[in-house]
Amino acid sequence: MHRLGFIGFGGMAAGYHYETSKRSDIPDLEPAAVYDVDPQRREFAKSKGLAVYDSLQDFLDSRAFDIVLVATPNNYHRPMVEAALGAGYNVMVEKPAAITSADFRAMMDAADRSGKLFTVHQNRRWDRDFLIAKAAIEEGDVGAPYMIESRIHGTGGTMTGWRGMADHGGGMLLDWGVHMLDQVLWLIKEPVDTVYAVVRSIKTDEVDDYAKVIITFESGLVAQVEVATFTLAPLPRLAVYGDKGGFMIEGGSPARVTKATDMHWENYDAPAYGDDYPGGMQSRTLRRCVYGTEKFDAPAPEKLPPQDWASLYKNVLAALDGKEELVVKPVEVLRVIKVIEAAFESSRTNKAVKFVN
Repeated sequence: MHRLGFIGFGGMAAGYHYETSKRSDIPDLEPAAVYDVDPQRREFAKSKGLAVYDSLQDFLDSRAFDIVLVATPNNYHRPMVEAALGAGYNVMVEKPAAITSADFRAMMDAADRSGKLFTVHQNRRWDRDFLIAKAAIEEGDVGAPYMIESRIHGTGGTMTGWRGMADHGGGMLLDWGVHMLDQVLWLIKEPVDTVYAVVRSIKTDEVDDYAKVIITFESGLVAQVEVATFTLAPLPRLAVYGDKGGFMIEGGSPARVTKATDMHWENYDAPAYGDDYPGGMQSRTLRRCVYGTEKFDAPAPEKLPPQDWASLYKNVLAALDGKEELVVKPVEVLRVIKVIEAAFESSRTNKAVKFVN
């Protein structure tokens, strides 16, 4: 049996994480203890029957649990993660794991020193729409992708609470963007070449509430990630363009694939101007692609893995018990944070940033 201790017991921790730890299909995990600086959150935790601490040291000294979930505002992630790892606990931290790659490298170093498991709650790898897109690409119906678009268009207007505070690491790129970038970078394993981004504040005073990030990979494949809080006419959630077809996904629905069939090349003569223009015309032989199309929904639901955020917890427990490899690896998360840093730099300089993998 594994027991979970919470550093921070706000909305995500007290809602999603606490409830997940009590699920009947995760019998090897139970919630145990809470450390929070807010007296109201401590009282709420007591009402749930949890052991409650107003001192981080007392919480860590209690040994009442073996896994720590860090779910504080973003700027406190590094000190809390380092403290928990240093005390000998396995640690999961909420996303974004860190505001800077330097902070996250420090967490990775602390995990290496401790020998304990360290991962990040990138639960959106189990989103239905993303898994549909991933499976459709892997089935090969669209051929080799050359453009992937991923976006979240919200209608809330502003970033609220501490997510609207710059000193707490707020902003849309670090909030939703980190999920969308994690999905794309997990799907595309090849090295990143350049990052270009536009990061803006449309309705929020202190932090960004709109961002468009364009990533070019070494093969030439391009991925575009867009996040916004004030989009009253949203575009499709996901779109993929390949050399044999393409598809779009809206609202978690199946991918509506348009696939090229009977594709072949044929020669044709095209008029071309001669070197002595405007003296005359010549003819040049070119090639054109000729094809038919078919449309269908893909993939079949039975081909998809479970679309359940709790799969992340199940994987962490299996990894601790030596039964599975950890899905969300720190080195993958580091790449995401570095892309976010490059995006902010690109937006400041209005230039594409050469990425250092």
